[in-house]
This record gives sequence, structure tokens and C-alpha cells, in this order.
Amino acid sequence: MTTYKKPWFKRKRTWFSLFFLICMGLFLSTLPKELPRNVAYLAKAYSEPEIAEGALEIVKSNPKIIALLGELKPMGQFDMLEGSVGYSKEGDSVAITIHVRGDKKKKKVRANMDVLAQKINNKWEYINIQVRIKGPVELKQTIPILDKQ
Repeated sequence: MTTYKKPWFKRKRTWFSLFFLICMGLFLSTLPKELPRNVAYLAKAYSEPEIAEGALEIVKSNPKIIALLGELKPMGQFDMLEGSVGYSKEGDSVAITIHVRGDKKKKKVRANMDVLAQKINNKWEYINIQVRIKGPVELKQTIPILDKQ
């Protein structure tokens, strides 16, 4: 008499399912509570690219930035993901940090652009724009571009 033996996975799938659900629950419990809000802010910033692009145009005209980074490259699709975005509760002011790159290749200069803008009469007005040079260490500095505070 031959006995039919179920495949190994079919015999263990209940345990695998339980293990998977426990791992998923642990993963979801470790996510930050602000994650939905941050995703919403990021989506809103992607829907209003003129804020960051307008600030980048202002920064491109600064001679000190041109000397350090060279001609600034346009923003990529994922530059905002590498930075941060925060809106006020009313949605009328925004703080954005975006990684900026230049075309100079001699030194690997890493820089971030910080933008603070406020919506006045349905138009974004820049309050503060600055570029932080993060590396190399000898070039580390903060360059104010615009300050209306």
C-alpha cells in the first residue's frame, strides 16, 4: 500500500502564513507615525514643482555657487525624495530641502538647497533660500541666496 505524502510546502504553509503575518505586523509597527503626512507633503510638492524650480533658477544666478559647483543641473525626478518637504497646516507655506548638483567634476561637492516659501495671492513668494555645501570638509559652508525675514 502506498501512502500519498503532501508536498513539504503544503504541510507547512499555515506556519509560513502565520510567520509572514507576524513579520508584516512588526514591520508596520516600526514605521513612523508621521509617514502618511510626509507622503502627502511629498505628493503635494511634486504637484507644485514651480516652487523648487523657481528657487533653483534664483540660485543658478549666484556667482559664488557657480564658482563652487559650476553650472547647476536641472532637478531630477528623485531629488525631492532625497530631501525633505514640510507644509504648514494651512498649506500656505512650505519648507523644502533638495540636493543640488553642478557640472564641475574636479571635486565631489555635495550641496543642499533649503527653500522657505509662502503663498501670497495664489503665488509662491520666497522668504529664504540658502545653499549648504556639505562636503568636502574644506568647502563646508552655508551660502545665503535670498533672505526676506
